[in-house]
Amino acid sequence: MKILFFNPTIINKKYVMYEALRGSAFFRRPNYDAMRIAYLLREHDYTYFDERIEDIPKIVPDLIIANVPLNLSDYTAKTVREYWPNHGKIIAFGFFPSIYPHQCHKNYDSVVVGDIANILDRIVQDFQSGALCPQYEALKSKHFRVDRRIESRSGFTPILSQIKTTMGCTCVPASRDYCFEKIMHRELEQWDINEAAEETGRIKRKIIFLRDDDFLHDPDYAVDLLEKTWRYKKRWIIQTGLLFNDNRLLPILREGGVRIIYLKENWLGHNLINDINDRDYRKEKELQIRKIHKNRMIAGVKIRLGFDNETENFYRQLCKFLINIKADFIQVAACMPIPGTSTYTRLNEQNMIHDDLTSFDQWMPVVHSDRATPQALYTWMESLRDRFYSWDSIIMRNIAVARNIGFYNSLFFHLIPNLSYRTNFLEKVGYPP
Repeated sequence: MKILFFNPTIINKKYVMYEALRGSAFFRRPNYDAMRIAYLLREHDYTYFDERIEDIPKIVPDLIIANVPLNLSDYTAKTVREYWPNHGKIIAFGFFPSIYPHQCHKNYDSVVVGDIANILDRIVQDFQSGALCPQYEALKSKHFRVDRRIESRSGFTPILSQIKTTMGCTCVPASRDYCFEKIMHRELEQWDINEAAEETGRIKRKIIFLRDDDFLHDPDYAVDLLEKTWRYKKRWIIQTGLLFNDNRLLPILREGGVRIIYLKENWLGHNLINDINDRDYRKEKELQIRKIHKNRMIAGVKIRLGFDNETENFYRQLCKFLINIKADFIQVAACMPIPGTSTYTRLNEQNMIHDDLTSFDQWMPVVHSDRATPQALYTWMESLRDRFYSWDSIIMRNIAVARNIGFYNSLFFHLIPNLSYRTNFLEKVGYPP
């Protein structure tokens, strides 16, 4: 049976023949669910089609699995029928079908709410028997293994692989209304640590991006995994908001091979407008990043902006603050509460949020108020990225930390990500959330 996975993208990232691929390869990784599905469908004729790196494949699929992001729901529904008119059944999964399943029924033969990998066997059996259900519920996640052949395709990053050992949201309560993991995985599921270690050993690349929502939400599991995989000499990229809850963690992460730590949004707290003017707060954050640098690791800072009480002056102060605390790079996401959450409902009732889901990509602000329009917020965010990722800023920040983190780390784990963020900013293509 011929099965095709369709991964759509925005027009700015779409593949164009005889033109360079858009954005930095550092962020150009295959859809992780597609890799999990490839493993489960290894007995079938499975094709992964990604609009970022290739033209339409010349195949006639029996079954099409379409990933439908929030901001591309209309585009995906139109495009999939345009590419394969009257060919095969189409199954929709992803963020939009999981939030608005009933709106998908008119465009797709079947809709999956939640993690499709958990219910894929049943879907294939129903399709083969001609009894495909209009809707499937898949609220638990139990499949972690992936087929990595997709990662080696031309167009994707050649320097790192990705792995996920935990499915589900581990955010602090104040951040849960913004978390995509909460949409797809209602319950927290953790991979058997021995299987996760074995999978790490099978990865041929040196650098691994660990996609867990918070690697340190279970510090004992994290430490055990690094100990079991130490012999493979991997270099890890992780994210966490709980790094400084335990003083023993930094040396263990360093010895385990961690080289980049993304500090999640809750690390900066939830009162940033006032906190950045607090001298003690600035010293605390600078000291914490200094501890990361002394352990020869790089600190990336994830920031959620675009709230209704922000001003242009706040963005100028924020850029100065981030440079002064010696953040190695920043990843800015616009405030985007998930539809259906209490935050989204409150803002919607106050007419403070866009109802056009095409803007829900974490790049464009969707919250507005009397003090700032979404366009003004976007302009200020772009100004922040422009200042932070200017050539002068990148070079000066790299020189400032090279002594602590070492030449190798400053080149491969500091300079390359900074240049990658700069490239995506200049080409206006964003980066994966």
